Amino acid sequence: MYSAKVIKKQNLAGDNWLVALEFQTPFDFIAGQYLSIKVAEDGTRRSYSIASNPGGAVVELLVDISPMGLGSKYVLALKEGDQVEAMGPIGRFTLNNPSPKLKKMFIATGSGIVPMRSMIKDILITNKYQDEIKLIWGMRHEEDLFWQEEFLQLNRDFANFSYQVILSKSSEHWHGECGHVGDCLKNGFIITVKDLAAWEFYLCGSQEMIMETGAFLAGKGVKKEDIHFEKFF
Repeated sequence: MYSAKVIKKQNLAGDNWLVALEFQTPFDFIAGQYLSIKVAEDGTRRSYSIASNPGGAVVELLVDISPMGLGSKYVLALKEGDQVEAMGPIGRFTLNNPSPKLKKMFIATGSGIVPMRSMIKDILITNKYQDEIKLIWGMRHEEDLFWQEEFLQLNRDFANFSYQVILSKSSEHWHGECGHVGDCLKNGFIITVKDLAAWEFYLCGSQEMIMETGAFLAGKGVKKEDIHFEKFF
């Protein structure tokens, strides 16, 4: 059990809020893990993925408050300087290291992008990974997007990293890709279908995306041990 101070609270876009917590000492975790936060006096807790890469005493969380349940209302009421009670780190959705597959593809929908950000920054910036990494992020509307400049900067700084946003309900002003991430995989837009078995996949997001994408990859020869996932309901 840890106590941490809220040192930053920021609305990134739409219902997505960034909350930065400062612990009294460096907080050790593995990229991809999450924290369990006490959100009510009766001990009720909610889990939030860690968005920052490991190292230091400050940990960033990304909270989608659209459910407007107990956890959402707790986060909305937080102020900078408040203390929160946290348990963790928790979770096994982490990089498979070492892995026989050098190429890594991260596929996220919605707030499933959060642990992906942590893992990608850790593997690129901290571990100086040299082999190919792709990030595919499916969202509904362009006004809900965040961290765009950050991912584009990673794209510029690291020749082995590429990043693609796919919107399912884009406006007429959107000039990027449209549809669903699963369809883009099946149609060979991201990589050719025959090359899928050469990659290791990390999937995070809706249960529907996880099930459909996982089944498709397995059907195309990707081994079970090369498909890692975390479902966000």
